Amino acid sequence: MFWVSLVVFSQLARGPALWGFGLVVLVASLWLAPAKARRLLRRVRVLMLVLVILFAFFTPGEAMAPWAGRAGPTWEGAALAVQHCLRLAIVVMLVAVLLERTGERAMVSGLMVLAAPLALLGLSVERLAVRLLLVFRYVESPPEGGWRALLDAPRFDGAIEPLLVEHAALRWSDWLVMAALTTAIVFGASL
Repeated sequence: MFWVSLVVFSQLARGPALWGFGLVVLVASLWLAPAKARRLLRRVRVLMLVLVILFAFFTPGEAMAPWAGRAGPTWEGAALAVQHCLRLAIVVMLVAVLLERTGERAMVSGLMVLAAPLALLGLSVERLAVRLLLVFRYVESPPEGGWRALLDAPRFDGAIEPLLVEHAALRWSDWLVMAALTTAIVFGASL
């Protein structure tokens, strides 16, 4: 729940609070999970480029290059593009630290607890957990030949490694963070 609150804070923060938080997360991710943070940031670089193009070129405002006319970027759009790229980078770096410091079973257990209300809609939380564990397994150690090897591979090769799922209950601190987060979102939305 702590990581969820950090992600929500990164989306709600404005101005110096966002930049300061971004700096703290950058330093923490480069200290705690440098390789994973660099790899994940490299994977979202195209998404960041799309954010820059969409915001800089399609947000109305004062033109950065008046000679380009309406086809050029705007100062307001560039500011929004930088802000949204920073928000995305913060979330990616938080995920990098989370992936580095949390085991896959503990992470899936936490996701099961958070997804428990979806069982009321008929979704099997246990199936979701098993699929997530399989995804983590293939992401960390992909098969020889990449994803195409998964398509060509036989459905059953006889060697099945069991997937163990731990189920943890929410502690009082988790409930406290959820209450504080909900209160912050409600008050933030009403402003």
